[in-house]
Amino acid sequence: MSADLSGRSFSVVGLARSGVAAANTLVRLGADVLASDSRSADTAHDLVKTLDSRVQVVFGQNVVRPGDDVVMSPGVPPRAPVFAEARAAGCRILSEVQLFQELRPDVTIAAITGTDGKSTTTSWLGAICARARKTFVGGNIGIPLSGAVMALESGQLVVAEISNAQLETAPAFHPSVAVVTNIAPEHLDYHGSFDAYVAAKHRIIENLGPGDTAVLRDDPLLSSWTLPAGARRWLFGRHGAALPADVDGLYVAGGQIVHRVGADVTTLVPVESLALRGLHNLENAMAAAGAALALGVDVDIVRAGLTDFSGLEHRLERVRTLRGVTWHNDSKATNPHAALAGLTAFAGQALVVIAGGSAKGADFTEWAEGVIPRARHVIVNGATAEAMVMALAGRVPVTRVVDLGSAVTEAAALTRDWGAAHVVLSPACASFDQFRDYEHRGRVFKALVAELQ
Repeated sequence: MSADLSGRSFSVVGLARSGVAAANTLVRLGADVLASDSRSADTAHDLVKTLDSRVQVVFGQNVVRPGDDVVMSPGVPPRAPVFAEARAAGCRILSEVQLFQELRPDVTIAAITGTDGKSTTTSWLGAICARARKTFVGGNIGIPLSGAVMALESGQLVVAEISNAQLETAPAFHPSVAVVTNIAPEHLDYHGSFDAYVAAKHRIIENLGPGDTAVLRDDPLLSSWTLPAGARRWLFGRHGAALPADVDGLYVAGGQIVHRVGADVTTLVPVESLALRGLHNLENAMAAAGAALALGVDVDIVRAGLTDFSGLEHRLERVRTLRGVTWHNDSKATNPHAALAGLTAFAGQALVVIAGGSAKGADFTEWAEGVIPRARHVIVNGATAEAMVMALAGRVPVTRVVDLGSAVTEAAALTRDWGAAHVVLSPACASFDQFRDYEHRGRVFKALVAELQ
């Protein structure tokens, strides 16, 4: 890699993981870098201490220099004043992922976005592709893309999870394969409306061209998207019926995942052979398989990768079985739609659902309709507890507790004499009322379950 940024000037706004990675890479390539963060130096200490000493830093406010290229943190909402300030100062605004592609145009990018399932799909795709070629997996999970700029080889495959916030400031981002797992109402406080959220997600396909592939969930919204000339569309997600004759993609027929392109039909693997349970993971498997095939991975390698992927922490993760009760950690289910996707894995089984957390403007009406026929008991806690109780409207037994520890204790007591049963942490909410993030919440839950006797 030979990029030399001597003489170029950048402002990096926001010093979370991706901002620190971008600032360090830019200064190491010779750029003049001013980084800023609205937090105090003490608050941002853990990340900022990893900054290269050549980066100039301002704390307590977001600052841009006139004429700079501005790398905007995904944590800065598009309505924040610094956006207008940057435009007024003649700055070009870009995200860290677009910066990565500008610095490394010689790598192949498969980009995955969506409201739910993108981390599992990204990791699954990366695991499949790593069997065939050298593959880096990162982005919104793992190492930020800009942190890998100087470590990659020319022609290497990059499998990247990309968030809506990263796409918001990436108008020129151009993956070779773009995957959209689904789109459901989420981050409305960040974007201001569902339409704006959808528009951000749409950016992942806007620069596709001849030879590129969009792998999109087969739903009314995504299947209606018009692709740029020359890009091909593969839909996924039909269960029990083939896609229409004029549509290519992946679907389930006869208990098998099938891939069809024109007249060519390839049977991949039986659904029951997938390592991960649940309808949502079946769809994640189809998305990962479609992307791998679009990248040219041999079908036998795809088959092997579909059947032995072990999954990710906090995503319907089995924690332990004690006296016939199996405990599951789905802390990553930070919205009602994601929670319902995970709960489909428990149809017809004795189930306790632990839900609740911090509010993100979600409506729990649809969530309640999905929980009621599946759960024998629901335990709620956190800032959203009252709204959840109201949505459930007495149609399933509900216990309200003060915190997650109390929820685990209550669930253990409820299920003590049930025999075979399941307890799942399925918050349907963010975690910020009690925890740093969903990972912190999931690990606390696992520790609490481990202590049960």
